[in-house]
Amino acid sequence: MSKVVFVLGGMIAGAGLCTIVTKFQSERRRRLLRRSKAPISKRFGGAIRLRPEMYHRYTQLHDAVWDEVLERMHKSNIRNFVIYYHGETSTLFSHFEYIGHWDCASDQDAEQKFVDDMKAIASDPIVGEWWSYCEPCQEPFSQWPQGNHPPSQGGEGEWWAPLECLCHCGHWPIEYDEHSRRDPSLVFKNPNGLTSSRLTPPVA
Repeated sequence: MSKVVFVLGGMIAGAGLCTIVTKFQSERRRRLLRRSKAPISKRFGGAIRLRPEMYHRYTQLHDAVWDEVLERMHKSNIRNFVIYYHGETSTLFSHFEYIGHWDCASDQDAEQKFVDDMKAIASDPIVGEWWSYCEPCQEPFSQWPQGNHPPSQGGEGEWWAPLECLCHCGHWPIEYDEHSRRDPSLVFKNPNGLTSSRLTPPVA
């Protein structure tokens, strides 16, 4: 009798576990379905040379990016902007995610929204002032016409060479911070511990 009870008990417990697993899988499928219908960000990458002798100045600028520049980027729907540096080739690699297309009704509207957002950045006088300090540190690749004025002086084109995305893990990024707080784990890179601001720009 006890053996029968044990078997029945095991069957009931197993059935309960199967019910829990099934409910979990169903809920997971529902979450994935909801997520698959959610808008995704568009990713952009770029590359440009950093003049080796300007490393200190460049890190002084970017260890404390001007608040006005960050605010303009945020208004233009740029998120998660990062820059990496490869010392052997003295190359900077940038990456950002763009979310301005989320409310657009068509691909054409989305493309125009991106163009408008980028123009808003380029025409911002404080961003232009910021660029005027960054540009002497950089050396664009061949996509930038020789003799063309830099962006801060009205030059048009791709100052950063566009990069082709070959792989993405396919997962959504973490939620964006509505308050635009800077990453508290950010490690400053200027060897002398220097930062700059609009009122105290780096000395040439």
